[in-house]
Amino acid sequence: MAESPRPVWLTIDGFEPSASLERFLVEARPFGILLFARHLKSEAQARELNAWMHSLLPGILVALDQEGGRVSRLKAIGYDFPGASELGALPGRAKVLGEEMGAALAGLGFDVDFAPVADLGPAEPGTGLEGRTFSDDPSSVAECCGAFLEGLSKSGIKSCLKHFPGLGGSRCDSHQSLPHIEGGPEERHSHIAPYQVLAPMAPFVMMAHGRYDIFEDQSPSSLNPEAYSLLDELGFSGLSITDDLCMGAVASEGNLTERVQRALNAGADIALWVSREDDSLAVCSSIAK
Repeated sequence: MAESPRPVWLTIDGFEPSASLERFLVEARPFGILLFARHLKSEAQARELNAWMHSLLPGILVALDQEGGRVSRLKAIGYDFPGASELGALPGRAKVLGEEMGAALAGLGFDVDFAPVADLGPAEPGTGLEGRTFSDDPSSVAECCGAFLEGLSKSGIKSCLKHFPGLGGSRCDSHQSLPHIEGGPEERHSHIAPYQVLAPMAPFVMMAHGRYDIFEDQSPSSLNPEAYSLLDELGFSGLSITDDLCMGAVASEGNLTERVQRALNAGADIALWVSREDDSLAVCSSIAK
């Protein structure tokens, strides 16, 4: 009987099938693999790589961060899609964008798109969210994200809402440091509102790295049991994924192995991190088989 996958989402060093990559994937047994622009050299190469990984580990999910605009990994092989802020908060345009992206991703052998962004605008400069939000109105965000999800699903691509419980209002980039998200339940209600609509239908939700006044526990939300409990209370029945546990926002929360264990213990279904294969294997060895 084949061993079950570990609850981790990893990336890979190379961009083509090889004996070393096979050894890594078989030993790590990840639930999913995340590719980046550096892994995409041509359409044919991407299809071959994804098909090979699927044949090696049946059931593995291969993902891409493909939002459009500034976060558009498919640009590496010639695709050009607009970002959320360019769509005028129009659900019809968001659905068409989802359909077009879904068709492209499915044709390349991907399974999951780590999109759309459900954070509320306007994005403060330097937060990394510029151009990535649909609107500053929670109803418009919910409608556009829902339409985008629907568009992706037409091609069989699973979506991932991000970044729960909302990075709107942050004043720094969580890639570099931990945002302090101010405001009590009343002030943050509008940021959580899109998830009240969308969580029951989303296959995946990505947890933000943020310190929130709404929680008694001031740990980063990706490591915070209160954040996962709140998501459950909204009717979410999919799988929760951490944002990258190698980001600067959580760099002071122990070593990578400790962060991964904390996230899984807090309630994450899947721990995600972006690191070299050797480092990932060392962490995977600490996770129960």
